[in-house]
Amino acid sequence: MAVFSFSQYLREQWRALPHPKPVEDVTSKTFMVTGSNVGLGFEASIHLVKMRPKLLIATSRDVSKCEQTRKSILECAAESGGTMNPTVSSLPLEMGSFQSVCSLVDSISGDENRTLHVLVANAGLLSPGEYVQTQDGWEITLQVNYLSTALLSILLLPSLMNSSSSNSPSRLVLVSSFVHQIATGLEGADSWSSILETINKPEFGDRSARYYASKLLQVMFIRELASRLPKHIPIIACTVNPGYCDSKIIRYEKHQWVFTLFKRLFLVRSTEEGSRTLVHAAVGTDRSMNGCYLSSCQVAEESDFVLSPQGNAFSAKLWV
Repeated sequence: MAVFSFSQYLREQWRALPHPKPVEDVTSKTFMVTGSNVGLGFEASIHLVKMRPKLLIATSRDVSKCEQTRKSILECAAESGGTMNPTVSSLPLEMGSFQSVCSLVDSISGDENRTLHVLVANAGLLSPGEYVQTQDGWEITLQVNYLSTALLSILLLPSLMNSSSSNSPSRLVLVSSFVHQIATGLEGADSWSSILETINKPEFGDRSARYYASKLLQVMFIRELASRLPKHIPIIACTVNPGYCDSKIIRYEKHQWVFTLFKRLFLVRSTEEGSRTLVHAAVGTDRSMNGCYLSSCQVAEESDFVLSPQGNAFSAKLWV
């Protein structure tokens, strides 16, 4: 999969994905899915609730959506044959704010009954404008898709490490995309004085270029993190590609006619189908997933850039 091609895209989109099912008992485990109120996060949450975990923590951008998100997940899980047990809580998380990320982590770390076993970092966006800055001074796509996602992952690592065991490793799952393979504007990036500050500049590219770059950064983050985690602490960290899905994230895409055409030609997955790879990474037993990129519920190869010497230098510099 190192070189992106349309034929390879077709094979991926048309591949039948297995329906999620637990391969081990998860009734003692706590899961967290960010961005659970819509799309991939919502569908993944429904699948996980049906597996009867001890607790599912679902996040939404603001408090007003939290209770409705919790109710909707439970209702949809029940309609499809799942449980109606009150095992879902919903917490606010605005990924465009570092303070919101820290507040969420504080609420979890301060509760002894909320030991976290699995984090599915799904929340993401495609910027509604060409250049939108957050209150923290970062371009919004870069902050939501990469900086806040990385911050959340690192701050919750202690909780994931404490709950992990050799028999049942904790999971860290970041939702990336196949578009990391077509990220541009990174030539010579290993020699930039600051990778993040360069990408943060308005002249780096349009909103699509920033979205593609943010998904590449996620892949590199997981590769570097997995290589740095202590070997004696079994945590499986990976990125997943849900495929091109009928999700609200594309509502700001400039070329809507492409999405409409692809949908008519059955080249777009439903968000339920796309969520299956997220759930596979969250509950599957294949430990070879660690540090890897998954597509269609299988370990796949990252882009040529990620695997190149320049890409290795880039990711190492990104980490420090």
